[in-house]
Amino acid sequence: MIAALFVAIPARASDNDQHSLVISYRTAPAGRPELLSALRTQLVPRLQGLYAKDGLAHYRILFSRLVDTNTWDALVILEFRNNAQATRWQTIDTQTPAGLDVKSLTGISTVESTVSDCIGSSGPLSGTPDPVYMVIPYDYFVSPSEYVDYVHAYVEPQTNGWIKAGALNAYQIYTARYPAGRGWMSLLLLAYHGNNGLDQRNTVVAATRKALTTNAEWAARAHGKEHIRSEKAAMIADMIAGK
Repeated sequence: MIAALFVAIPARASDNDQHSLVISYRTAPAGRPELLSALRTQLVPRLQGLYAKDGLAHYRILFSRLVDTNTWDALVILEFRNNAQATRWQTIDTQTPAGLDVKSLTGISTVESTVSDCIGSSGPLSGTPDPVYMVIPYDYFVSPSEYVDYVHAYVEPQTNGWIKAGALNAYQIYTARYPAGRGWMSLLLLAYHGNNGLDQRNTVVAATRKALTTNAEWAARAHGKEHIRSEKAAMIADMIAGK
């Protein structure tokens, strides 16, 4: 039985409504090999075809490195340049929910599709030739505009520092457009330079934060961050495909 949460993308005042769709897939531990196979044989060619025909601006398919029954097994991020691209995906989703056939869907317990906006990024969306992703979900307790200010003042100085240090290749920060009842309100995607980059994480984080303590605004944000957001379980994932 599939508990799927699909969100219709409403018409906006502008046809150039650039936004994203984050789709998470969860299956039983025994179903992970079948899900991975379905992603490679069905979803990858489907998204490659859309991308080749300008039906997507970008896409990434991530698969969690280790089994974890408390969170997703696969994560797909679709980037739409305009409403026409989003509508094409809606049409596909109507016939093949989440881009998979009926047989593959029967082995999936939950699918959640979250319309999102990218509020901060640096580096190539596809990461390095062999990226390792860390995906961190958050909830926040302030207004959306206040959260965006917090991201620019506190989060991005750190992530930009990690890129400068050479451990991180790219990052994207998303906020759910309609967050009520969702599993996350904000999502941080970190594309590391392979396992070596990921192994440097703790050292680079500490060094970057130490350097930023001389920045008065950043230091003030650091002391009050627990009143801004709460961090949920991070996931490590590999990219199956992306453009």
